[in-house]
Amino acid sequence: MAKIENLITEIADGRLRDEIRREVAALKREKKFGLVFEEHIPEQILLPGLPVKTGSRVVKRGESIKAVFLVEEVHGNGKARVRPENADAKTETVKTKDLVVVKRFGEPIYPTLTPVASLRRAEGKPYHAIVNADNFHALQLFLYCYAGQVDAIYIDPPYNTGARDWKYNNDYVDANDQWRHSKWLSMMKKRLLLARRLLRPDGILCVTIDDCEVHHLKCLAQQYLKPLEIIGTVAIKTSPSGRPTLRGFRTNHEYAVFFACPDNAEIGGVKRSDAQLALFKEKDANGFFTWANLRKRGGANTLRDARPKQFYPFYTKGTSLRIPALEWDKQKRRWKILEESQKEETVLYPIGDDGKERIWSLGHETARDQMGYLKVDPDSKGGKPRILRKMYLESEESQPSTWWEKARYSVVEHGTVLLEQILGRTGSFPFPKSIYAVADCLRVCTSGKKNALILDFFAGSGTTYHATALLNAEDEGNRRCLLVTNNEVNERLARELNEKGIFAGDPDFEKHGICESVTWPRCKYVTQGHRDDGTPLPGSYLDGGELKDGFKENVEYFRLDFLDPHEVAYGDRFEAMLPILWLMAGAKGERENVRGWGKWFIPKQCPYAVLIREETFAEFKRELAGRPDITLVFLVTDSEEAFREMSADLPGQPQTKMLYKSYLDNFKINLETAL
Repeated sequence: MAKIENLITEIADGRLRDEIRREVAALKREKKFGLVFEEHIPEQILLPGLPVKTGSRVVKRGESIKAVFLVEEVHGNGKARVRPENADAKTETVKTKDLVVVKRFGEPIYPTLTPVASLRRAEGKPYHAIVNADNFHALQLFLYCYAGQVDAIYIDPPYNTGARDWKYNNDYVDANDQWRHSKWLSMMKKRLLLARRLLRPDGILCVTIDDCEVHHLKCLAQQYLKPLEIIGTVAIKTSPSGRPTLRGFRTNHEYAVFFACPDNAEIGGVKRSDAQLALFKEKDANGFFTWANLRKRGGANTLRDARPKQFYPFYTKGTSLRIPALEWDKQKRRWKILEESQKEETVLYPIGDDGKERIWSLGHETARDQMGYLKVDPDSKGGKPRILRKMYLESEESQPSTWWEKARYSVVEHGTVLLEQILGRTGSFPFPKSIYAVADCLRVCTSGKKNALILDFFAGSGTTYHATALLNAEDEGNRRCLLVTNNEVNERLARELNEKGIFAGDPDFEKHGICESVTWPRCKYVTQGHRDDGTPLPGSYLDGGELKDGFKENVEYFRLDFLDPHEVAYGDRFEAMLPILWLMAGAKGERENVRGWGKWFIPKQCPYAVLIREETFAEFKRELAGRPDITLVFLVTDSEEAFREMSADLPGQPQTKMLYKSYLDNFKINLETAL
């Protein structure tokens, strides 16, 4: 239906357009929507960095992205002849500087990463990558680099509350848009389908969301993201005082929904609270421990009927205890007591405070083996002796629950206020996440994988990188982040800039965008420990570390641009492709540049190599023999047979890719099936 409405606007005949619009309006009044959503027309993206060429689809700077023109001819005087794409209107001549190339999602594109800035503070560690891009096209690029390799995906997409805080097809979506849920689902479906293909078989996807779309999200995932399943939904108390709403309730929470293949994924633990850790106050040679009641507490599964073999007696006398000889009666499903208690012994069964017969947490054979870890508490509450079991603190993490309410999850203190401390200004980004809530989500997703590859393609203020760096500092890990965010300028400021003749793509416009003014500065400042003017970052983390100390991490900042496929095929854009090859090889060592005119290229610090001239393969192979660390080799050849022969003849059997065919084929495929 939404697609039909957009097509109606392209009808040139005004009378016919109005008649069809009236009929469609009547249909809309009758049609009801439940979980069914409209597949909207393909999204379009402005590409101000692409040159205007004959045949390009373009829009005029500052005008609607829906008013698309076709370029019929580009003149040598900086002007072009254009005509409306879907109308019979006359052609007009426009300055090329006033035109911006647009692409539909699904059209073949050929992305590259243009280096913008870099920060290095950790010799030997891989680099994190921050990408200024539309996330749909960035995901396509990452599929070429990392299909099936990502350990964890954490995203915080638009909540679609109606607050005009996100765009579909370059138009803000607000509460008055009757298609807003449909547009949100269409937008999310396209991106999640790509993201699913990036995950490892044991990878976990975490999506934070609130009540506006959580149920739609779950239905979308169940229908389109198989074999991923919902493995847990956590309610996080992000606002202790509550956020006022027009409906009379204060909102205190949001959700983190976790998706994975249940048979493959390993769920990580979250940090215990200070109160939980305080229970383990005693210590022996094996570590800190606490004494816990051996009798199980809980629901029906702790009753005698559920596990009758765990209902048996202890004989106690003072602080001594023993288990009598027992024999199982299969017919009666109970233990026969083969020896009586002695005169001064007390017989203890796992009877609950409510008088119900319950069970011990150990079977009698295991309890005998662990008698040295059991004791009698003769003076327990209520005057009845208890059997206690020594429980060690095996980890400072515990199995995650579905309700997180620690004060550290507050989006005000550990989100908004923290971001203000880092940037030195207020109002830079709405509702940044608590760094500790994100860190715990990552703990669940990565389960102790210190070398995990983490992706966030709704990166916003950069909290995911900050949380990853914090985790690495805790356990000396080498987790690596891929962050993607657009460079959206807020609506009011964008309008003011447009009125001054400053548009998207202009440096004076782009410097106000999210990525340029928030995401990259935050990631840079928290890594180096100070702002660009040298001001040390104030404040400290909950573990006592100070922000001014920074992190031992390396970060590279890129902008997503697009290449001409013909130039790629002829090898003319080799240098522009090097950042992609560097990422594919693990982003290790400083990224090196070279033009593609030599025989081969083998970086000194990153474990990849490129054979540029096929006829020098024998020399190339000898060169590789001295680099046993090389794990990825790119072979430039037009012959698939030659590629197979050279791949088989390489020393060490590294992974191989055929340039430039593998790159061009990856993006040449019609992507409509993925949308």
